[in-house]
Amino acid sequence: MWTIWKEELYKIITRKIIWLGVFLLLAFVTTRLYEESSQYTTVIDGKIYQGKDAILRDKALTGRYAGVLTKELVAKVHREYGFFYYDPVSGKAANNYVSRLITENFTNFMQTEGDNPDEIHFREGADWTNNCTYLLENEIRFDYVYGWNDFVEMYILSMLALFVILILGLSPSFAEEYQLKTADLLRTTRHGKKNGIWMKILAGLCFAVFLTLLVCAYLWVVYLIVYGTQGLNASAVLVNFATPYGYCPESVLGFLLYVTALGVLGVVLLTGIVLGISASCRSPFLAVIFSIASFLLPVLWLNVLLPMQLLGITLSRCITHFMTSMPVYLPMSTGFAIPLEQIILHLGIALTVTAGGFCLGYFRYRNF
Repeated sequence: MWTIWKEELYKIITRKIIWLGVFLLLAFVTTRLYEESSQYTTVIDGKIYQGKDAILRDKALTGRYAGVLTKELVAKVHREYGFFYYDPVSGKAANNYVSRLITENFTNFMQTEGDNPDEIHFREGADWTNNCTYLLENEIRFDYVYGWNDFVEMYILSMLALFVILILGLSPSFAEEYQLKTADLLRTTRHGKKNGIWMKILAGLCFAVFLTLLVCAYLWVVYLIVYGTQGLNASAVLVNFATPYGYCPESVLGFLLYVTALGVLGVVLLTGIVLGISASCRSPFLAVIFSIASFLLPVLWLNVLLPMQLLGITLSRCITHFMTSMPVYLPMSTGFAIPLEQIILHLGIALTVTAGGFCLGYFRYRNF
């Protein structure tokens, strides 16, 4: 029985398109991180620093102010360094990270071009109450989180690329055997019509999870090398895709582990869907087409069909919950301000669809 698992795993591992895709993905991550860190610029006390030196100086400067975020700290940073902005000529930072974190969270910076400090001012009235009060009244821990901001964005982008790689690599799992007429041979063996099919499914799942953990480990290692561990104890709400208006772990480290876990779960879900489709198609090409279509369907729903309001509110809401539980949105669902009970609902939907995909693959292949 385990022979079938080994043979199926070998078939998947030897698909060159998978490793080509992984190589291009990791090369992109490495190149982008190198360019990001080498072009990193900061200005401290009138002196301009760039590259690794700039990162180290920004980390040291932020460490001096690290602690609970208060209105007094905001005022002190503004008094000593002013607002953050980009040089209109070079397009590079004209201030340091401490100023940037204060400016982005407490001013109208995002509503300006970002290159004219005279246009930047602190939020006022209801705008201040709605966007800044939470940060000052909930003991938000302030520290250097620039690298972890970039990590989250790169992780989500890497997961989306990995999903496509796995679709191309796993879609032939069952469909290829129909095309090559080898499915009948397997089903005549001792375990071919029962445990043997589950071994094939298990092989695909094991490889998908292994590849995901490999990519995740690479991302963690390279970002730790460049940015270090500083900021992992800071509050997660200072990081992109983290929001105080839905469920979110308190620390940056907890948030990153949570996002990583969602990515792994997304891969498990994707594997179930792809294998179910593969067992239902007579050719690998059709399996790839239908797998990509199912992968992109939630994007079509949220961006095209839902705004058209073709269905009632209740039905549209149910469909939206389903669509945001699918692989393309699961890793980035932290940015949707979803409460804990809805997250549990989405995880339940994801696990149900995963089990359904595996069962569909089993019965379709067995009865083909």
